[in-house]
Amino acid sequence: MKHIISVYFLLNLLNIYSQDFDSLSAEALKLAHDTDKVNLFYNQGFSSRNLNAQYSYQCAKQAEEIANKTKIDYYVAKANNLLGILYYKKGDLNSALLYHKQALNLRLKNNDKKGIALSQTNLGNCYVDLKNYKLAELAYLNALEIHSALNEPLQTDNCLLNLGVLNTELNNLTAAEQYFNLVLKNSKKRNDYHLQATCLNNLAVIYTLKNEFDAAIASSQNSIKLKYLMDNDMEMADSYLNIAMAYIKKNQAAQALENLLIADSIILKFNYLAANIEAHKTYAAYYELIKDYEKAYHYLKQHYLLQDSLTRASENTNVQFFDNTALKENELINENKFPVLYFNLLILVTLGCGIFIFKNKR
Repeated sequence: MKHIISVYFLLNLLNIYSQDFDSLSAEALKLAHDTDKVNLFYNQGFSSRNLNAQYSYQCAKQAEEIANKTKIDYYVAKANNLLGILYYKKGDLNSALLYHKQALNLRLKNNDKKGIALSQTNLGNCYVDLKNYKLAELAYLNALEIHSALNEPLQTDNCLLNLGVLNTELNNLTAAEQYFNLVLKNSKKRNDYHLQATCLNNLAVIYTLKNEFDAAIASSQNSIKLKYLMDNDMEMADSYLNIAMAYIKKNQAAQALENLLIADSIILKFNYLAANIEAHKTYAAYYELIKDYEKAYHYLKQHYLLQDSLTRASENTNVQFFDNTALKENELINENKFPVLYFNLLILVTLGCGIFIFKNKR
């Protein structure tokens, strides 16, 4: 019976997302004001952006449609912002830029400072991926200026962190180190362990690039301590990989392998794909250190294969990603509605029959 109940649970779970939008649409029809409907769809779309892209996109398109009806710039900008985020996650940078620029123009028109800063940050992220580093830096600096003027410490530090990552990419290591140290100092004042751990990890990368390997190891170990306090076991893998690479650079193979194996166990436990890709690269460096060039080549090849597989998977997802099935307001309830009630009754009858047969089986 456990198997039957499990199947029943899974079948219902598969229908949750298909029902979510119908339920949300029905809820929206009860709201008197279009602006409240925009907020409802926007909030749902934003909260689900990392869990279900298609559902999030449906919400965003519905928010866009209703916002355009209101002709209120603030709400149109919100919808554009969410669509820009979703297209960025999809990898369609041109569409992401278009939506973020539209949101920015509307926010500039209405002097929406917080919105302007948010759009500038999102544009900066797009420009980094497009390798347009000058525009990226300008966007991040504009966002930083606004958040600082509005006295928003966390958002200010996030801007500084972005600038640190950007300067690392540009190999401006002194500037990157200054940014990370400033954020580290600020986050310590707020007891923000997550941001501290992130800064320490980034500083470890900087120290390794500067051949300051003991500093890199110490910084990574401090990051691990903070992640332990937060019960963030998964991201410890990144720190152990940083330590392993520092030991490889120091020509200390035994210590490097020890930390690689710890990282491996964490990656396996959490199925941490990004760290797994980096681990293969680190293993390649380790085997090159001990002059096992065949294994070094094998791991380096696997590193690139994993990267390519991830890219292809993303591209294949993008083919079906954002199937434009957002419903018109007068179609929100009746179109393509799955008969869940009858489905559940059928399953319950089947379960009842199964239980009866099981009980009376000789």
